[in-house]
Amino acid sequence: MRIVIRLGVVLAGLICMSTFAKAHDLKVLASKMTLAEGTGKTTVYLSWGHRLPVDDLVDPASLERYEWIAPDGTKTEMTKSELSLQSNSCEIKSAGVHQAVACRKAAIFTYVIGDDGARVMKRGPKSAITEGKIDTAMRSVQCAKALVVAGPVKEPVKALGLPIEITPLDVPSEWASGKNLKFQVMVDGKPLPSAEIVARYVGFKPENAWNYATTTNREGIATIRASQAGTWVLKATHKRPAPQAQQKEYDTDSFIGTLSIELEN
Repeated sequence: MRIVIRLGVVLAGLICMSTFAKAHDLKVLASKMTLAEGTGKTTVYLSWGHRLPVDDLVDPASLERYEWIAPDGTKTEMTKSELSLQSNSCEIKSAGVHQAVACRKAAIFTYVIGDDGARVMKRGPKSAITEGKIDTAMRSVQCAKALVVAGPVKEPVKALGLPIEITPLDVPSEWASGKNLKFQVMVDGKPLPSAEIVARYVGFKPENAWNYATTTNREGIATIRASQAGTWVLKATHKRPAPQAQQKEYDTDSFIGTLSIELEN
């Protein structure tokens, strides 16, 4: 598998190391994200952790959804193997934007304070905790996608209706470094205002940091100006109180969504 790595000048700005950045997050990447001729092959794989392009291996049991969606909406289930990068070779036969999508199964984590005062994270809801003092519990929802552009595309990218999703608003033919590019963040199909968005290009150092940070406006739209061409990964985060009926099990819903795209010069 050929992993795309591009180096360049660091974008002047903030290295964002927020609370969310400390948690593992899921990214989808591809060896080729732009096919000028409109056909060809690319290798799709998953990145799980903090570092790019790859960090920890992915447990297939953790994935609820892993599929390839063609421009006409046709869905193909990706092959999931044992603990691995979950790589798949995908043949592209039609022009347009192809979307590789992965979503983790929602999971609840409870933070417990033990007799020694240490704060420990345990998998499971508050009702499953039998020892220690419960601090807080969180349900984690994560979705990721990569956009592979085949041929010249002048139509907008279609949102897929994921639980959390970042979608470019500019047409792919305009994706380039040095330009203001707009992205919309949606949660449960609705625009998400005041969402934190961080971004970085594959090759930025240190490998576990982000080099661009901004927030969405009232319509859930954020503007990012990339410093250079290459593969860029965006991450949106959102927290909200758990539904009243679920607060005996967990306190907070945590959403993390990522998007990988290729920008030209």
